[in-house]
Amino acid sequence: MKILIFGAGYLGNRLLQAWPDSVMSKARIDDKEAVLKALDDHKPDAVVNAAGKPGKPNVDWCETHQAETYRSNTIGPMVLAEACQEKNIYLLHLGSGCIFYGSSPDPLGWRENDFANPSGYHSRTKYAADLVLSKLPNVAIARLRAPIDSQPGERNFIDKLSKFSQVTDVEYSVTIVDDLISALHQLIEKRGVGIFHVINPGVLRHRDLLALYKEMVDPGHSCEWIKHEELVARGLAVKARSNCVMQNKRLSEIGIHLRPIDVALRDTMEKYAAAVAPRIVKPEAPNMDHDPSLQPSASSLFAAFAQPRRMKGIILAGGKGTRLAPLTDTTNKHLLPVYNKPMVMYPLQTLLDAGIKDILLVTGPDYAHQFMKLLGSGHDLGCRLTYRIQDQAGGIAQALGLAEDFVGGDNCAVILGDNLFDENFFPHISGFRQGAMGFYKPVGNAQAYGVMEIDQWGNAISIEEKPAQPKSNFAQVGFYVYDSEVFNIIKTLKPSGRGELEITDVNNHYLKQHQLIAKPVRGAWWDAGSFANIQSASQYFASKPPVKQG
Repeated sequence: MKILIFGAGYLGNRLLQAWPDSVMSKARIDDKEAVLKALDDHKPDAVVNAAGKPGKPNVDWCETHQAETYRSNTIGPMVLAEACQEKNIYLLHLGSGCIFYGSSPDPLGWRENDFANPSGYHSRTKYAADLVLSKLPNVAIARLRAPIDSQPGERNFIDKLSKFSQVTDVEYSVTIVDDLISALHQLIEKRGVGIFHVINPGVLRHRDLLALYKEMVDPGHSCEWIKHEELVARGLAVKARSNCVMQNKRLSEIGIHLRPIDVALRDTMEKYAAAVAPRIVKPEAPNMDHDPSLQPSASSLFAAFAQPRRMKGIILAGGKGTRLAPLTDTTNKHLLPVYNKPMVMYPLQTLLDAGIKDILLVTGPDYAHQFMKLLGSGHDLGCRLTYRIQDQAGGIAQALGLAEDFVGGDNCAVILGDNLFDENFFPHISGFRQGAMGFYKPVGNAQAYGVMEIDQWGNAISIEEKPAQPKSNFAQVGFYVYDSEVFNIIKTLKPSGRGELEITDVNNHYLKQHQLIAKPVRGAWWDAGSFANIQSASQYFASKPPVKQG
């Protein structure tokens, strides 16, 4: 197979470098005569359009260079497509995911067939080309977003973000270039037609990327965290940026899969760090062989190569469950059946799916023996289970405080025993380093929950416990992630009017320190503290096809 690439820019050259069956054309894509000549000269099996005007140093350039922008991003692709149609040659056009702004119609993210809502001029010209090309036969559009590359370069999002002194902490979909290169070649081989979102599953926050950058590349890196709306207000951008979460179902449907973003990002950053290391000029080191005072101690060597903190799991399964009486007169509510297994098995599975193997279960003294009989040591479940007794109910935060010795200096994921999810939290858990992470889900009766107020860029503004007048309809669900500082925070709390130590107070402490990240729950969720919710969850899980083993 022979692939002809148009566009000798960053991505075009990366594809040329990676694909031995490709050649680069020097023809301008808006010059049909030159394009037809290139097609006749090379006789390719497929054409890739990597040409376009992204703006330099960024897309704000396009706002003041509109003629050049639409010539390259709209007219050029249509001219190239017309030539390919005449020659009956397959065309793969590189589009952009930055045509989507804000929340998507589907809670899982923007879909390939959703109508976009571009704002900036660059995104408008990219979407205009999509509208035309997506209706042509033998044409595919591969939308990518914020390319993150293992090779350093000015177009690499790692290089871009790490140079900013002021950064917003937003979440969105991104594309790992190493995965993109493979996916595009597969797309050509399969002759996929229509629109495809070539993004890595999961979402990325700037804070996650820069934490890895600081860990692997530059320990001295720092920046000021600002709100997204401040970009334009401070004159750092002319137009607001697109921060969108996208789905890539069409790609999966034809058998092309990209790595989850947390896995791909760490691998990419390791390769990036190795690539930039030779460029770092270090002062000549003193000769330590002849000066014992300069020899590193064992402890300093350990600190230099220490592994990231482990993640431990905590299931809080105490309480009286009075709303579920008389069933709870003889057992703990977390042992009541939901479809075909005890309720507590669901949060346990959530932790296991997130890759957590060391798990503590906190419960009251009356029915602790029943949990131990059901779960044992955890060996048969593939984990290590420990138990703690909460003698008196004192709130979620008080129960969490009992886990201090178990967690030690590690991080912890805390889940309430009556919170049931159909969602894999592994991408969030694996990328967590420090601070706190909370999760939210829209509900119809927000006043019954802790309520998160979320701004339009996905940042938490406030958290209130069961407010009479909720500021949003986003319930704070019973799943939290913390570093070990949480136990020092709990020790400073005072009982609320309910006589309990409130977990909302813990989260607000992190929020005030700008250390709390809010993430939406995109899958199903139940607070199974009522008969109605238990019935709803049971019906849902009963309707799901069984998981194939092996």
